[in-house]
Amino acid sequence: MLQSLADPEIEVTLAVMLAGAALAGVMVWLERRPRDLSPRLVPTTPVMFMALLVAIVAAAHLLNLYGIQTGR
Repeated sequence: MLQSLADPEIEVTLAVMLAGAALAGVMVWLERRPRDLSPRLVPTTPVMFMALLVAIVAAAHLLNLYGIQTGR
């Protein structure tokens, strides 16, 4: 069952997926910057992996909304 793109659930899922991917991208950028001697205030590696996990779960949810079964 295909739903329209105007459905609010699809819009929220797309926004969460894009936000997770963007946050992961920012964390990768912060990881690749040259380090100075001061400690970082944000632990970039755990935040990056959590953002990627959120993006993957949102992508699976989006596929389920379009009728593609991703689980058992």
